[in-house]
Amino acid sequence: MNRQNIKLALFFIIGLLTAFLVMYFIQNYRIEKKNTEVSTTEITSNTNSKAGNSADFSTSSSGNSANIDELTNENKVINYVKSNKSLPDYYVTKSEAKRNGWVPSKGNLCDVLPGKAIGGDKFSNREKNLPGNGQYFEADVNYNCGNRNADRIVFTKNGDVYLTKDHYRSFEKQ
Repeated sequence: MNRQNIKLALFFIIGLLTAFLVMYFIQNYRIEKKNTEVSTTEITSNTNSKAGNSADFSTSSSGNSANIDELTNENKVINYVKSNKSLPDYYVTKSEAKRNGWVPSKGNLCDVLPGKAIGGDKFSNREKNLPGNGQYFEADVNYNCGNRNADRIVFTKNGDVYLTKDHYRSFEKQ
């Protein structure tokens, strides 16, 4: 190889490495920016023109029982899910709660994750009590500290919401 070809190959390699480095930094910047926005955002109710749809979904770190009772009120959560097609941020999945020390049999969710409720896990609809083959998700409603009750909502990403008060035996479309 002559000197000119070696020089060309080195410039090509340096150019590729520079391009990969720039892409890496841009991607990390986007991820960091997204994480910063998510951590600083408070959930507030939608500004729907319908009366009675506004509800305060901001959470405090105190997370007392009265607070979680209000936050998981079935009507507030159902209205939020219908409007936003997702759960409020104070819901955590079962696996996330367990990683933070929740033991379901102890009913210690309010102790280890104050102001949080269980929700966001996939619901399989094995009994086919709900229509279609869509992907469903579940969440506790009307939760007060201690062991979980039988009240749940099951919802889809397109805003369909079903309420069960007998732990999935029957559903009422909301």
